[in-house]
Amino acid sequence: MRRFAVEHELFAPGDRVLAGVSGGPDSTCLLLVLAALRRSLGIELRAAYFDHGLRGARAGERERNAVQRLAGALELPLHTGSGDVKAHARRHKRSIEEAARELRYRFLAQAARRAGCDIVVVGHTRDDQAETVLLRLLRGSGLRGLAAMAADAPWPLPARGRTPRLVRPLLALTRDETAACCRAAGVTPVADPSNRSPAHLRNRVRRELLPQLRRYNPRIDEALTRLAASAASDIALLETLAAEAVEPTSGGARIDRARFRALPASLQQHAVRLAARRASGDGRDLSERHVRAVVRAAAGPTGARLDLPRGLRVAVRRDTLVFGSGDEAAPPLPDRPVALTVPGRARAGGWRLEADIVRRPAQLALEGGVYLDVDACGEALSVRRRRPGDRFQPLGMRQSKKLQDVLVDGHVGREERDGLPLVCAGRRIAWVAGGPPAEWAKVGPRARRAVRVTARRA
Repeated sequence: MRRFAVEHELFAPGDRVLAGVSGGPDSTCLLLVLAALRRSLGIELRAAYFDHGLRGARAGERERNAVQRLAGALELPLHTGSGDVKAHARRHKRSIEEAARELRYRFLAQAARRAGCDIVVVGHTRDDQAETVLLRLLRGSGLRGLAAMAADAPWPLPARGRTPRLVRPLLALTRDETAACCRAAGVTPVADPSNRSPAHLRNRVRRELLPQLRRYNPRIDEALTRLAASAASDIALLETLAAEAVEPTSGGARIDRARFRALPASLQQHAVRLAARRASGDGRDLSERHVRAVVRAAAGPTGARLDLPRGLRVAVRRDTLVFGSGDEAAPPLPDRPVALTVPGRARAGGWRLEADIVRRPAQLALEGGVYLDVDACGEALSVRRRRPGDRFQPLGMRQSKKLQDVLVDGHVGREERDGLPLVCAGRRIAWVAGGPPAEWAKVGPRARRAVRVTARRA
């Protein structure tokens, strides 16, 4: 697992890591191995347990006690939580599996934020990867679906504020190996009877379909994981090409219509899916029919609007396709500046902003946010709407120019301009939400710390 983590650059010295642990063999192995490697990897480790409330109070208590004993033996802090999965499924019209996943990841994001962790690790194995590829094949998935689970992925659900990375260091190991690890450590994992229930499609794939396929290829699991790796490599290239037409914004994403029309049909579809994921945080419910509808709308007249799954909306404007979610009738930004202390939070109109000080990041790009120079901006920022006569110094330029001209040059629609919050240091505009920082406020090559600011629609 250490070789896999190093090869995929999953951790860096100083990372604070939260491990999701259910008490089963895979997550138990995950915690045991990470605890053994925490010094050599240079990470600070914590554990988290979530009770889905699906098997009764006694079973949940047994699981929680097992995880508490394990975390105590390894001298690790433990964060616990619970939720009513059945009620969530009824309220939001989800399957039980989908509702459990949503509540679990929502809890893990909150626990990571409270613990100051930038990474959440989960115990998906190579067997889980093979099963996921088969499930995607059965559902008629495209290339992105065949890529299945990434070792290092963005957060899988929309969430308020900053989200951690999702890391899967067990993808190098099989389920038999995780069970062997637990036996070698003298730890008895908690058995989950739902893993044997034929009511779940994944269990039928695991217990019926895969054994049949092994009769034709005894190493079918390895073949499926190689297929996932190959698809992931190809999709990375295709999305890099498609991303040239997609621009992240603080409220979602937008696509330049002229550049979009110049793309081949395949890249147009990848661009739509990429923009949808950036806007909603989860593009799994976006079908080929939805993607084709957006492509047709991009070639049609200005003014069209499309409502897509999970509250995603696409508006066709003169020069752009705008991807966003939620109610467009957000409160206006205030005329007077709203204080944004560092660290701290602020609400301005329909926006929620957060600011904190971090170590200088390796990558200065931040989706939904920006890194600013601590020395140039200080620790007392403010947020306001634009005013007549505002000037801004775009990144890479020596002189400032009218903010109006900057927004026009950036193809920001007229109806969007008054809704973009401006983050200011004193009287100077350090950042226009959705774009890069001002030239004077950028993080310099010698900076060891930075102010991280994120802006999301409330």
